[in-house]
Amino acid sequence: MKSIFGSFGSLFVGACCLGVAPLIAALSAVGLGFLIRDAVLIPLLVIMLGFTLWALWSSRQIHHLEGPMYLGLAGALLAFAGLWIYVPLSWAGFIGLVGASIWDLVGRLKG
Repeated sequence: MKSIFGSFGSLFVGACCLGVAPLIAALSAVGLGFLIRDAVLIPLLVIMLGFTLWALWSSRQIHHLEGPMYLGLAGALLAFAGLWIYVPLSWAGFIGLVGASIWDLVGRLKG
């Protein structure tokens, strides 16, 4: 469950970084407009991506599936680099993170 929490947390922070208008409006409406600043979002994104990768790594030691960890690592790198290179790459990275978390969860349920 840690990897799913980390993936969706990374997706939420990434969507804020990418400027998804409904999300930014909702944050402003509830008084969390300070989260819109890049000085807050970038470190928060790095923390959430790190948490996701740590959860995937620790889960790998339990069920011995390395695929989710490598997919999560590629997704995290793509999500972070895509913020500055090309936004669709970032979205693809976030999709990869969520996919890695689901793959990890399925691996835990089987093992």
